[in-house]
Amino acid sequence: MKESNLKKPISSFGAIKEKIAQMASSCYAGESVCYRAASDVEKRIQYHINNGLSHQEAELKGVEDFAIECSLIKVGASEDMQNCADQGIQILGGMGFSADTPMESAWRDSRIGRIYEGTNEINRMLSVGLLLKKGMKGELDLMTAVIKATTDMSAEKIENIEGGPLAQENHLIENFKQLFLMIAGNATQKYGSNLEKEQQVLQALADILIEIYFCESAILRTIKNINRQGLEKQEIQISMVQNYVFEAQNLITKRAKEVIFHLTESNKTERDHLLSAIQKHAEYVEYPDSFTMRTKIADRFIMENSYFI
Repeated sequence: MKESNLKKPISSFGAIKEKIAQMASSCYAGESVCYRAASDVEKRIQYHINNGLSHQEAELKGVEDFAIECSLIKVGASEDMQNCADQGIQILGGMGFSADTPMESAWRDSRIGRIYEGTNEINRMLSVGLLLKKGMKGELDLMTAVIKATTDMSAEKIENIEGGPLAQENHLIENFKQLFLMIAGNATQKYGSNLEKEQQVLQALADILIEIYFCESAILRTIKNINRQGLEKQEIQISMVQNYVFEAQNLITKRAKEVIFHLTESNKTERDHLLSAIQKHAEYVEYPDSFTMRTKIADRFIMENSYFI
C-alpha cells in the first residue's frame, strides 16, 4: 500500500463506500416496510373495532389480516440485519471478529433472527402458501389478476417512462408484480394443490414477493416525504431507493428465471415466451450508474458519521 494511503480513513476507499451504501439502503427499506405494515395493522384494528369487535378480537384479526406481510418482513429484515452486521465485521477486519468491538455481538444477536418465530425457510413458504390459499378461498381475486398479468406481460415494452422522481423504479415494481402473478399462475396451473410440495418454487416466489414489498414500501415512503418536505431534502433517500431497487431487480429476474426453467423443462416454446416477458418488462429502460449512486450515499453518511434518516 502506498504511504499516502496509510493515513487515509478506510471510509475514503470505494470498496468500503459500496458496503456502507448497501447497508444504509437495506436499513432504509427495512424501516419502510415496518412503518407501512404497522400503519396498515393499526388501521385494520380500528376498522374491526368500528365494526363491532372487542379491542382484543380486533387486534388478533388485524394482525391476522396482514400475516403475509409480517412473514415477508420477518424474512427480509432478519437477513438484511445479518448482512449489515457481517459487512460491519468485514469493514473492521480482524478487530471485527473480536469481542472487543460491538460488531461481533451484533452478528451473533442478528443470527437468531433467521431462526426464531419460524425459520426463514418456513416463513417463505408460509407467505406464498397463505396468498394462494386466499385466492382459492375467494378472499382475493387472484385468477383475474393472473389473467391480466399474463396479458400485460405479453404487450410491447415501454421505451420511455415519464413522471417525477422514482418514476422508473415505480414502473419496474408494477411490472415485478405482474411477473410474480404470471409465474405463480403458471406454477399453480402445473402443480395445483401439490404446489405446496414444490418447496424450491415456493422459496423463489417468496424471494420475489419480499423484494417487491420492500421496494414498493421504500418508494411510497420517499414519495410521501417528497410531497411533505420537498425534493431536495429527500435526495439521499431517493438514491437509496434507486440502489435498493437496482439490487432487487437482479435478484427478482434471477429467481424468476429459475422458476421458469423448472416449470417449462419440456416446453421450449413456453419457456421462450416467459423469458421474453422478463426481457421486455423486468429490465430497466435506462440503467442507473450504480457506482456513482453508492458513492453519493456513502459520502453523506460518512459526513454525518451516523445513520441520520
